[in-house]
Amino acid sequence: MRKFLLYLLLTSLPLCAVAQTDGLSGPMSLKQCLEYTVENNVSLQKDRLAMEAAAQSRREIVGALLPQVSASGSYSYNIQKTTIAMPNFVNSMMPEAMRDPNAPKYMTVTMGMDQSANWGVALTQQLLNFSLFNAAGIAKAAEEMSKMGAEADTDDVIAKTATLFYNAQVLEYSMSLFDESLAVMERMTGIMEANREAGIVRNVDADRIAVTKMNLLTEKSSLAQALEIQKNLLKLQMGFPMDSPLELEPADMEQIEEMLFAEPAATFDVETQLPYKMLKKQQTMLDFQKKSAISEALPALVFNANYSQNYMGDHFYGETFHHFPVSMLTLSLKVPIFSGMSKSAKVKKAAIEIEKSQRDEKMLVQSLTMGYKNARMQMETNRSTIGSQKRNKTLAQDVLKVTENNYKEGLASLSDLLNASSSLIQAQMNYVNALNTCVKAYIDLRKADGTISSLTR
Repeated sequence: MRKFLLYLLLTSLPLCAVAQTDGLSGPMSLKQCLEYTVENNVSLQKDRLAMEAAAQSRREIVGALLPQVSASGSYSYNIQKTTIAMPNFVNSMMPEAMRDPNAPKYMTVTMGMDQSANWGVALTQQLLNFSLFNAAGIAKAAEEMSKMGAEADTDDVIAKTATLFYNAQVLEYSMSLFDESLAVMERMTGIMEANREAGIVRNVDADRIAVTKMNLLTEKSSLAQALEIQKNLLKLQMGFPMDSPLELEPADMEQIEEMLFAEPAATFDVETQLPYKMLKKQQTMLDFQKKSAISEALPALVFNANYSQNYMGDHFYGETFHHFPVSMLTLSLKVPIFSGMSKSAKVKKAAIEIEKSQRDEKMLVQSLTMGYKNARMQMETNRSTIGSQKRNKTLAQDVLKVTENNYKEGLASLSDLLNASSSLIQAQMNYVNALNTCVKAYIDLRKADGTISSLTR
């Protein structure tokens, strides 16, 4: 029994962080738990933020390809104007008779006016920039990679939540089985009390029944504690408030078995698997990176246009006030000539990364195919185990029923009855254990064939 409880807990350890959201009332189905988890799981919320950040990064790069327009303006008041010294050409230019022999060799001139202002508009457009074009392609591929990563994380979270949900349901079902066994003990206790008053049963036999009943109550208490732990783990995974009660729909064994024994509708196709699609998208990014390395050796052409108005004067009116426009069109061409072979090394390095990714693709295809086949084989094995354990449980129930009737008629001993009851409990636990193992195999198979997200529908 303790091994069964330990198994349920150990299969639920890898979990995500908690988010505080509003609680839900009433029993929750698997679909409701998964919908709540997808909305409130902290890791998935972070993935959505990462997707938005990737989208904004792509917009940032695309924006650099569009015309860049800027405006500027300034105003200056010259408290002390610039003064420069220069040769006294005025004296030297006068007729020799009029020159002042004592004039200084240099003269000073004050430059500028009291006030000046200007405003202008500039436009820049990338006409030919292969590096920037490739950067836009890389950003788009990165955005798509971010979406695929979020989808893969969602599948992982769905699988963990479904596992925890079914574990909790199985524990609740196990408690109901203990209730059935306790009901048998209650009936036996009633029979023992009546027979003991008649002097037919010894006190030691009644004590054996009491001990067995107490053991059952202890095991049920352990199950109840394990169920609470399992629900807390489920709350943590869902982002459900820890201080709010979480009630789950009771397990429908027929429905679960029907789900486990149903043939999958989808066939395995490695090209539809998220890890494979993410690798192909990564290869697209590597191709862009190689093109970027090549484009560093290509020319770049930029167009610029500028227009401005300049104003100056002692005042912005009157005869000292002047203003004039300035405009300019520019085509800038940059042609790399020699880079010390560094660009060639970058191209070769990018080509090597592409070859490595192609090797990774072969390994990933084999790994995904192997994972699916193993999950399929494990599922078939667990289906067979469930069938045999279910038949064994039914047989143990029949044996207990017959033994209980024989005990009432004095044809069976108390030891026979207790052994039959113990065998039934063991058979029930074996069935529950097999059911829980098969559910986990079912979830692993749905992950392996890429259909785990359909549990939310």
